[in-house]
Amino acid sequence: MTAFWIAAGLLTALVLAVLCWPLLRHKAAAHASRQAINTAIYRDQLAELDRDLASGALSQADYASARSEIERRVLEDVAGDPAAPAEAPRRLPRTALGLAVSLPLAAVALYFVLGNPAALDPAASQQAAEPSAAEVEKMVATLAAKLEQNPDNLEGWVMLGRSYKVMGRFDDAAKAFEKAGPAMETNPELMLELADLSAELNQGKIEGKGRELLLKVLADQPDNPQALVLAGYDAYSRQRYADAIKHWEKLLAMVPPDSQDAQNLTAGIEKARSLMGAGAPARTAEKPAKAAKADAPASKVSGKVELAPELKAKASPDDVVFIFARAAQGPRMPLAVVRAKVADLPVDFTLDDSMAMSPDFKLSSAGELRIEARVSKSGNAIAAPGDLSGEVAPVKAGASGIRLRIDRVLP
Repeated sequence: MTAFWIAAGLLTALVLAVLCWPLLRHKAAAHASRQAINTAIYRDQLAELDRDLASGALSQADYASARSEIERRVLEDVAGDPAAPAEAPRRLPRTALGLAVSLPLAAVALYFVLGNPAALDPAASQQAAEPSAAEVEKMVATLAAKLEQNPDNLEGWVMLGRSYKVMGRFDDAAKAFEKAGPAMETNPELMLELADLSAELNQGKIEGKGRELLLKVLADQPDNPQALVLAGYDAYSRQRYADAIKHWEKLLAMVPPDSQDAQNLTAGIEKARSLMGAGAPARTAEKPAKAAKADAPASKVSGKVELAPELKAKASPDDVVFIFARAAQGPRMPLAVVRAKVADLPVDFTLDDSMAMSPDFKLSSAGELRIEARVSKSGNAIAAPGDLSGEVAPVKAGASGIRLRIDRVLP
C-alpha cells in the first residue's frame, strides 16, 4: 500500500510539473513591430535591385521604376499607424497554485469513486478473494452433480473425495473414493489416501481396503515415507508400540537429524516407548509423525503453529485447526492440508505433495506459498465469521522452521 501511494504521488508531481511550468515561466517579449519588419524587407528588396542593375539583369529604366514602387510602399507604411508591439506572456502563479491543489484532490476523489480502494488493504483483498462456505459447498455440489451425470469420470471422483476429506465429510469422501474404484489403485499416493481416510474413520486404525492398500505399498516401496507414517500410526492405535517404533525409527533414519521431522518422529517414538514400558492403554491420538512425510525439499514446508494468548478464551480444546498451503499467486484451492485440534497447540506441521487435493495442483508446482492456519468453530475447513486465523506469506516451497501465529478473529 505504501509503495502504491509513493508511486501515485510521484506521477502526480510529474504531471503538475509539466502543466505548471509554462504558467510560471517568464518569457522575453518579442517587441518587433510590423513596421520594422516591413522596413527590413524593403531594404533587402532595394539591395537586390542594386545587384541586378550592377549585373546588367535590369535596365536603367526598369531599375528606376521598381525602385520608385518600393519607395512608394515604404512611404505608405511610414504614413500609417504603427502596429502595437506584441504583449509579453504573463506568469500565472494563481492558476498554477489552483492546479497544484485541485488536480491531486480530483485524482484521489476519482480513484475512490471509480477505482478499487479495498485492494490497498491486503487483509481486505484476501478476505474478498476467500470463497465463502456456501460458495465452496455449491462448487462441490456442482461437481457431485456432474459426476452423477458422468459416473465414468474416475479422476473427478478422486477430486470430489479429496474435497470431502478436506471439508471433514469423511463418510462422503469414502463413498466418492469407492466410486473412483480402480483409479484409487493407480499410484501409491492415492492408495495411501484411502489408508489415511480409513484412519480418520476408525480412530487411527486402518481397516478394510485401506489396510490392504497400505500393506501393498509397503511391500512394493518399503521406504515410502507416508506409508511408514501411516503404518506406525496404525500400530500405535492398536497398542502395538514395538511395531510403531520400528516403522518410525526406519523413517527417522531417512530424514535430516536436525530437521523438524526428526524432532516429531523422536517425540512419537519416545511416547510409544513410555506407553510400552508402562503398559498404559493407548489413547486416541493425533498422528504423532504425520508431519514427518519426507519428500524432496521443494515439495514440502514445515514449521509450528501456535495460538495467540489473547485468543485462547475464544477457542475450545476440541475445536478443529486446519493448517494449509495456498499458492501466493493463483487459484485459491488449498495445495495441501492437515488437521489438528486446539488442544494440540502449539503443534508442529509439515505440508507436502501427498496431501494435494488434485494431481494438477501440488505444493511443489507453486513458486511462492501462503501458509494459513484456521481454528474452525463449525469444524468446516471453509472460513466463517468468528473463526480464528493466522498466516505467513510469502513462503518458498521447501522452507522449514516457519512460525505461524493464529492472532485474529474473522469478521
